[in-house]
Amino acid sequence: MVEIRELSDKELNGFVNFPFALYKNDPYWVGDLKEETRKLLRLDNPFWQHATRKLFMAYQNGKPVGRICALVNRKYNEYRHENIGFFGFFDCINDVEVSAALFQAAENYLRAQGVQAVRGPANPSSNHTYGLLVEGFDSMPSIMMPYNFPYYADLIEKAGFTKAKDLLAYERCRDDKFSERFLRVCSRCEKKEGITLRRLNLKNLDQEAEIIREIYNKAWAENWGFVPLDKQEMADIVNELKSIVRVEGTCVLEENGVPAGFYICIPNMNHVLKILRGSLYNPWRLLKAVLAWKKIKDSRLIMLGVLPEFRKHGIDLILIKHIVTYGVAVWDWAELSWVLEDNVGMLRGIEECGGHFSKRYRVYQKDL
Repeated sequence: MVEIRELSDKELNGFVNFPFALYKNDPYWVGDLKEETRKLLRLDNPFWQHATRKLFMAYQNGKPVGRICALVNRKYNEYRHENIGFFGFFDCINDVEVSAALFQAAENYLRAQGVQAVRGPANPSSNHTYGLLVEGFDSMPSIMMPYNFPYYADLIEKAGFTKAKDLLAYERCRDDKFSERFLRVCSRCEKKEGITLRRLNLKNLDQEAEIIREIYNKAWAENWGFVPLDKQEMADIVNELKSIVRVEGTCVLEENGVPAGFYICIPNMNHVLKILRGSLYNPWRLLKAVLAWKKIKDSRLIMLGVLPEFRKHGIDLILIKHIVTYGVAVWDWAELSWVLEDNVGMLRGIEECGGHFSKRYRVYQKDL
């Protein structure tokens, strides 16, 4: 017998704690800091000013066995001219009856909101943790990328969901090589007058963040599933990253003094989060985490964008080469994620710079 309960904000702890128990013995799963997850899910978080949600937990014999969040992102629907809901924060034991009950509760709520379809996993949007890992279970995920048990795909598909889009992750090691064609084309682009590259000024992050937000929103505007970042969301991202970003992993490319493209690559803090197990309050784990931080040798490219009017100038190639030459040089390897499976131009550029496929994530959808 499966019991589904709707949770209030006062019951967030059970929702947040559940995956830590579920994945307790998994060697690869990494949990975010519990306080950060609670902050994201609380209704006073700025995200919920343009979205509504319900949290559900599944129980068997009084024991928690699954969770799910059902949400409607009004900002997304207005921007994309769609009428859909999302599911996210899905975690479940390997039991079809439990997962079916969770999805039924989520879908009932979303139908009552009048949406026509449900998509996910979105925790809680494409600007956060997005998609389900379906290929590449043999290693720890990079920072801000999902990891889940392989059986999740089966549970989701048995609930009637089908693939909407795949998101791909690539990695590039220090010793991987550029293709001759890439070097030839990039060299030609680099000779163009007026091209300058600089690091982010971490002492003036507010101004830099606005430059990045403007480029990012325009660069990604037509991409599938994208929703632009507003100033508050960008401020939240800056607040999360300012303590871990290294200036060597950042770059703004200007053409004749105009910011035209950028990238941000950050250390893979999952090595630290794995040790912390969701909390900063264990002194021994905290000490071990600080020591691990200093030894991190891998990173993740989390943001890259080029203004549309500059795209035929080879700026994307210059940025990718710069990441490898001056970013991967700091670390041993970097993950470039995620990239839409049908973004042929970007995928070709990554492969020609020596990147190779590492993981596949899937976004599912179901009509209601």
